[in-house]
Amino acid sequence: MASPAGIVTPRPPLLQRITPGQWFWIDVGLSLLFFVAGLVSILGQGRNAGLLRNFSLNHPHAVALFVALCLASFPLAIRRYYPLPVLVVVTCALAAVVVIGQNIAATPIVALPVYIVAAQYERRVSAIALCAVGLAFLAALGIGEVLRYASSSTMADQVSSDVIAAVAAWFVGDSVRARRAYVTGLSLQAEERQRREMESAQRSVAEERLQIARELHDIVAHSLSVIAIQSGVGGHVLDMQPEEARKALAAVETTSRSALEELRRVVGVLRRDDPAEPSLVPTPGLADIDRLLGQYRAAGLAVTYRLRGAVVPVSPSLDLSIYRIVQEALTNVTKHAGTAQATVEISFDEEAVVINVVDEGALHRNGAILSPDHGGGGRAHHGIIGMRERTAMFGGSLTAGPRPEGGFEVLALLQLNAVTQ
Repeated sequence: MASPAGIVTPRPPLLQRITPGQWFWIDVGLSLLFFVAGLVSILGQGRNAGLLRNFSLNHPHAVALFVALCLASFPLAIRRYYPLPVLVVVTCALAAVVVIGQNIAATPIVALPVYIVAAQYERRVSAIALCAVGLAFLAALGIGEVLRYASSSTMADQVSSDVIAAVAAWFVGDSVRARRAYVTGLSLQAEERQRREMESAQRSVAEERLQIARELHDIVAHSLSVIAIQSGVGGHVLDMQPEEARKALAAVETTSRSALEELRRVVGVLRRDDPAEPSLVPTPGLADIDRLLGQYRAAGLAVTYRLRGAVVPVSPSLDLSIYRIVQEALTNVTKHAGTAQATVEISFDEEAVVINVVDEGALHRNGAILSPDHGGGGRAHHGIIGMRERTAMFGGSLTAGPRPEGGFEVLALLQLNAVTQ
């Protein structure tokens, strides 16, 4: 991805830019370097002590030194791929050199495989490997002393330097491993935090979409139901009772305008750039119940309204939910129940508000039966689902179903002090 103009993307550290293939060839070069250094050391020892007999490998110790040098240097090329096996081979080769009282290199070869083991394995495993290396050198020193191949003081210095180099390499490798684990942990935490933020954002979007869908359904279903009833009435009495038809058309106009205002409010929330910008259209609530019932009465539904208990101030969301539940319950009356009479009762107490909407009998107007809309069949209605969701937001419950004595009842309970999610 291209960086914005004027911004320089920092390069990663040099060691992080080296590929695994490049590391392999670097290790090959190191192994050759150690081999050459060891070979020079062996030739120097043979020249001074007559060990190689004019540089010919016909002495047992010379053959052992050469084999040990090969085993101690060449496996270093694959130390990143097989750390523990390489450490075992190098340690055994160097221990064999200690046994015969010789030295194949002035540099501590064992430090490289110890470092890789400490950097790639858990601390428990690498610590055991380090202890095994130290014990192997001490055992070789003891065996060499018993066989009297060399003075104990000379070989003790060599073993001490190898052990010190191994311990130092282990501490460096373990620190590198711990730092890698720390960086990996930070990366995983950042990914987990990002994943949770994305899930939270997606959940918020889903909740917003659900709320918007609920609002749109309540507005459109209510308005279209009233318009459908009024249009049917107007068409039925147009020739015989023009005045009734005029009232029906006026009710259609009023309902349409009210629906448009509420739709503008919902759409305005979606289109605002500044979430803190206040809406100019007030959100309906308990105070608008009388106006809502007037629309249904104009549509031919006889509605009785009772408000019980001391009305207490409620949150805007609870106020809107009360309005929407009454609206949806009456919309279902006009669409599905086909009744001419309904009762709306809202009761307040110290802990909850209870909404009870009951309908009774068949819907008649001017001697004609107006057929309700049974298009939903046996399917679950979105309106009841929406009412149940609204009550759940406030820790309440909803029951909706036919009554034994006839008609339909919706009973909703919403807690006044519930914390919405």
